[in-house]
Amino acid sequence: MTKTRFSHAACDHASTKAARAKCRKEMRGEAVAASAPKPVAVTPTKKKDPRKVAAAPKPAPVETPADGVPTTHPVETAPAAGPVEITPDTWRDHKDKAASVYINGVAEPFAAQCITGWSIKFLQFTDAEGKRQRIPASTVERVTV
Repeated sequence: MTKTRFSHAACDHASTKAARAKCRKEMRGEAVAASAPKPVAVTPTKKKDPRKVAAAPKPAPVETPADGVPTTHPVETAPAAGPVEITPDTWRDHKDKAASVYINGVAEPFAAQCITGWSIKFLQFTDAEGKRQRIPASTVERVTV
């Protein structure tokens, strides 16, 4: 009933403007109620008592080899994280991280506090002293975190 036209020919109300408006309003209300999603019963959750402290789970016992007995499996270590290369497409992902800016022909890299912008023409960053630097992007060799 919300967007369709309705004929009052079958209605038994008076044929006045106010009666027809009241009838349309009632019909819209019924149509909206019929198309509304059914309410879902929500069960209340119990609130935890802050005075009760949950007991920490006990760690599983660890078997240690006796002195002089070799272990049967080698201990694996996590690989060392290498420097991450930053490109003009990914600089926003590393926006708040310190980076090193390598320039063509310069041996020492700039130590940037954070990169603030990288366009086709310029690379903008804040240096270690907090000053904004703007250098041509064509002179940038690479940027790493």
